[in-house]
Amino acid sequence: MYQTRTMNPPKKPFGKQIVGKPDLSGSADSGVSSARDAEDGAFAPTPQELERLLFAVETSHQINKRFQFFLWAQGVLQSFLPHQTLIVATGNLDAGQFEVDVFSSDSAAEDREPELSKQARDTTHAAVNRWNAGGRSPLAYSSDNRIESLDDPMLEAVWEMGLGNTLAHGTKDLRGMNASFFIFGRMPRPPRRRTLEVLDILMPYMHFAAYRYVLHDSTARQPSVDLSVREVQIMRGVRDGKTNMEIGADLNISPLTVKNHVQRILRKLQVSNRAQAVAYCLSSQVFSDDQRYRA
Repeated sequence: MYQTRTMNPPKKPFGKQIVGKPDLSGSADSGVSSARDAEDGAFAPTPQELERLLFAVETSHQINKRFQFFLWAQGVLQSFLPHQTLIVATGNLDAGQFEVDVFSSDSAAEDREPELSKQARDTTHAAVNRWNAGGRSPLAYSSDNRIESLDDPMLEAVWEMGLGNTLAHGTKDLRGMNASFFIFGRMPRPPRRRTLEVLDILMPYMHFAAYRYVLHDSTARQPSVDLSVREVQIMRGVRDGKTNMEIGADLNISPLTVKNHVQRILRKLQVSNRAQAVAYCLSSQVFSDDQRYRA
């Protein structure tokens, strides 16, 4: 189950931009960074780069809305991971249940939104499969190596979407339900060693920033919904990663009854899958001990 959205550069400035330090996205040491990329050296930040890195970490905690994530990605994040297209997937990667967002600095992408959204779904699916098969190591593709490969659908998807130099990586919790995956496309240079190292540093902050805006969007779209005692019990089992059979055994009901409860909960919460339902319940404090539910 996929959901896609595309965001292009804002036509009007927002009142408060959390990436508003003017000197951080284009500093005097950018030439040094380019040289180090060309040398394929390890990430050894200069004082200016370290300042920008700390600023990127600090401002990531202020992101609560989608447009803020977009501004952050188009601002200080460009210093370390320059790109024109960013695909963000959040949800259950193993089960293929995730939402996909497309952020693009190309204003012409707005006219291609339906096509871009479909391509983003296909590319994300191929990338996640390749990422899992490769031991969840970062995926790096260079536009210079345009060779046909029947063994790598991700490479074909990158060419189809016109992403050129591309870097993809993700992270997930032990149960795999709260995972995130990021595809940086149309990068000015092929990803190199220092790029991969700084991506590992920033990955946790990108992950939590993405989930904060996803949770904000989810709760902003939907009114508060009361769940019955039984429905809360079901959702606690879903939250803990239990199967319908395990939940049914805990509650002394059949797996089919659990499945029917889950379907009703999804309709009630107006979400598409279990991961989204858990996210809704967590953000709405449904699992709090002092929460009141109707019987």
